[in-house]
Amino acid sequence: MSRIFVLFFASVFVFSPLFAPNPSLSSYESLNSVLAIVGPRSISSLDYEEGVERYKNLSRFFPNYRKKGSLHAQVIDFLIDRAVVDNVADEESVQVNEKRIEAEIQKRMEAQGITDLEQFKKSVQSQFNLPYEVWLEDLPYQIKKGQLLQIKVSPPLPSEQEVQSWYNKNKAKVGSEFKFREIVFSPANSSIDEETRIFNELTEIRNKSLKDPSFFKLVASGPRNESRYRLNGGLVNWVPTFELYKTQPTTASVLAQVGGQGKISEVFRDDRKRYCLVFVEGMRPTPLDAVRKGIQGFLFREKEQTSFEEWVSTTRKATSISIFDPIYIKEHNINNPEEKYNTD
Repeated sequence: MSRIFVLFFASVFVFSPLFAPNPSLSSYESLNSVLAIVGPRSISSLDYEEGVERYKNLSRFFPNYRKKGSLHAQVIDFLIDRAVVDNVADEESVQVNEKRIEAEIQKRMEAQGITDLEQFKKSVQSQFNLPYEVWLEDLPYQIKKGQLLQIKVSPPLPSEQEVQSWYNKNKAKVGSEFKFREIVFSPANSSIDEETRIFNELTEIRNKSLKDPSFFKLVASGPRNESRYRLNGGLVNWVPTFELYKTQPTTASVLAQVGGQGKISEVFRDDRKRYCLVFVEGMRPTPLDAVRKGIQGFLFREKEQTSFEEWVSTTRKATSISIFDPIYIKEHNINNPEEKYNTD
């Protein structure tokens, strides 16, 4: 448990023109006054002003127990935690320069199969619901966090029992897998008449199939069906929607809407602008084996986050921290310089 030393300085004012403070200098010193010292690092008023907006953008990613007290106190704690991480990163020679940041961005682009930076920026904004500039500003910290997770923190791997338990509680989240037949027709040209003809033809096939489901299989096995599964009667055998989404996102979305066994979709256009019908022959929750790796990865990331938060808290308690911010001092009732203070 760290000891917070609260230091009070008495200011002596000499009422003489010779000692009258320079207004601009006083203003600057006030703006850049030290609010806290964390090990070898200081946190100034300027750091606080910049930290407020960063905290507001990032705080939704933090656990609730990190959000105690006023916004002012939360920002101070946020900056202290970041300083603790920066101190240990320095001790472990974890350096994050411009070249390292560029390499990390390139690695993430390659992982997503993206080659265009502007496309990557849009992907980041969509994935994290953050402006790209905010994400980029926080990237050095995320790189240090990743390195320290390897060096200083050892998150446990999720057990089989934890994987099974998560799967049982979240079957709706992992979605379903489908066994279905598909019929795919492409217009001969892009004219409205041709598009209408294909649409009407598939609508007629759908209507007949509603009365006689075997008719769908007959057409799906015929030479006009452009599905790559035509030789198997257009049958796609048990595929999870998340896997199908990688290659046929529109078809995956349609199946999720169509529902259970024996259902036939409305005519729709797929991602290649072809006209399609799907007939659901089976629907069931995605089996555990199909999503096991994904669940293990999800649970491990959760354990990483929890383990890292615990490590930051423990390291903070062992760090020499001095608080000078009067608002923080008052809010936490720190009256005795020798008082021990537990931020948890």
